[in-house]
Amino acid sequence: RVVADIMANSEAYENLLVLADDIGNRLAGTENEILARNFLLETLRKYGLENVRTESFEHRAWTPVSESLLITEPIERELACRCGGLSPSTPGDGVEAEVVFLEQGARDEFEKHKEQVAGRFVVIPYYPVARQLKTPMAAEYGAVGLLETRNYRGSLQPARTCAFAKVGAIPVASISKEDAAFLKRLESRKGKLRLRLTLDSRVEVKPSWNVMGELGGEGGGSDHILIGGHYDSWHVGPGAIDNAAGVVAVLEAARGLAPHQDKLKRKVRFVLFGVEESGLVGAWSYTSDHAAELDDVMLMINNDVGGRPSGIGVAGFPDLKPAIDEVAARVQVSGDDLPPYKASVGGPGWGSDHFPFLIQGVPTIGIATKPVDPEDGLYGHTRGDTPDKVYELGLTECAAINARLLLHLSNLPNRPTSRKTRQEVEAMVRSHDFMETLELLDVWPPEHALERYFNFE
Repeated sequence: RVVADIMANSEAYENLLVLADDIGNRLAGTENEILARNFLLETLRKYGLENVRTESFEHRAWTPVSESLLITEPIERELACRCGGLSPSTPGDGVEAEVVFLEQGARDEFEKHKEQVAGRFVVIPYYPVARQLKTPMAAEYGAVGLLETRNYRGSLQPARTCAFAKVGAIPVASISKEDAAFLKRLESRKGKLRLRLTLDSRVEVKPSWNVMGELGGEGGGSDHILIGGHYDSWHVGPGAIDNAAGVVAVLEAARGLAPHQDKLKRKVRFVLFGVEESGLVGAWSYTSDHAAELDDVMLMINNDVGGRPSGIGVAGFPDLKPAIDEVAARVQVSGDDLPPYKASVGGPGWGSDHFPFLIQGVPTIGIATKPVDPEDGLYGHTRGDTPDKVYELGLTECAAINARLLLHLSNLPNRPTSRKTRQEVEAMVRSHDFMETLELLDVWPPEHALERYFNFE
């Protein structure tokens, strides 16, 4: 009945249009973030959830005031750029230097070209190495700044934070794929290439909010399940796929389950997280505020979706997979010649709101999707992340999958797995060759991350 109701009466796409079209970008620290918060509170109450509330936390809110990139040699020309989130400002007259182009930005490449990197701007594609990892490495090897180029055509400059919840070590901006190709041609044809980058980037401590409500819990004791997704976006666009889509898939699951909450033995807490984009700050805040409850979290389900449901990712807890398989076997996704819907076990992953839970030993899974039109997946973190890129039916299907998971897991007689100890978490991290990543992100151990995130002295 729950799935039938969700499939027949879904409000997911209309809710997405409110977030992405009516409100628009939801950069943390802006009035639009507050509008989104208020809409989520209103919607959770309308759907009949209990104990609907916000939990506030402080964060380093970032605002780009001005950004300029100028070729000074061998010609003079201004290029479009976007200041990186939490980038430091440059001096008033900018930073001027020559350029070195790298292909990926992995450590071995920095090491190979360390003499060319020192004292220059490094220009590196957006993928495959994340900016949050490239920035500290570029600074370590003496670069004066980082220019990250979009991997896809379209003359767009992507937004992304250059560090997790702290000001980056060097100035960072993004440029388009086309402008990066132009710079390479210019250097090849005319020799020495010099750029001047000027950024005015403001950071101030402001409040943000996690928005939450609850269903069920009669007879489940202190055990409970968390499900959520982040509602903030970057300033450059409305963040339809990233992550209004995940938010509305959670809301729609709540709407479908609310009339049947007596069937949820364990409590389900629906949490819409703030400030994911600049370091998963809302999720870290939740784990800090609810540290005494983390042993009681049976599972955290994360939604960062937008396309056709493609599977369920189990992060680092292989003994959790059989319980998830029971649900996955009953999922039917619309589309011809699709592979069976399955759960798969992968590594920890650090790029979404599951991570602060996982790194503190809490079992986590993620709802995965793939674009129906491959081009729809190319616009993340740009002004092109608009509702026309979202697969409407997929939002409803994700909501139905969420509801199936919650009904099934809430009523299991026993927990399928338990929270990992610190030693077990560290062993998991090391088994996936993940420790350097955590050190570059400056989030290990978790106590250090929490102290760093929320100490503003």
